[in-house]
Amino acid sequence: MNRIIRPMEDRDLVACIAFWRDTDGLVLREESDCPEALGRFLQRNHGLSFVAEEEGVIVGAVLCGHDGRRAYLYHLAVRPDHRRTRCATALIDTVWLVLKAEGITRCHAYVRSRNLTAMQFWDRCEAELRRDIDVLSFCLDKSETAAQAGPFITQLRSQGVGSWWMPY
Repeated sequence: MNRIIRPMEDRDLVACIAFWRDTDGLVLREESDCPEALGRFLQRNHGLSFVAEEEGVIVGAVLCGHDGRRAYLYHLAVRPDHRRTRCATALIDTVWLVLKAEGITRCHAYVRSRNLTAMQFWDRCEAELRRDIDVLSFCLDKSETAAQAGPFITQLRSQGVGSWWMPY
């Protein structure tokens, strides 16, 4: 076994999406898990997402991003025939090193509550299952948002306004 852990690149996205689609317990969203959206995610969070590769084949992957104070993990997955080989641990250890180097001290992992395999992995990692917060999601219509916000943002930028505020 000659496994390498390396940063995820745009060229990996099609293979990662196919890999994630075949992973039980992992759900992909058409609007946020397409190559274009994931490419923007990688660009914004350069060097934080990783793949595990053996002989040119992706056997594990994780998406990671941060907002400057907290990190967020998505889509940690390892091929079933590579589980219990410390592949997921190697991916996460790599993520932790990079986050620590950037001064990030806390990380949240998004996991489907019914994904028992993932929950067991995170339990072995001594992750704290938060029961004091809920995640609320909003779906923004891209076409409507762009049409409404585009002229406003363009006007703000042309005026040199650095803070984002919306008059009501």
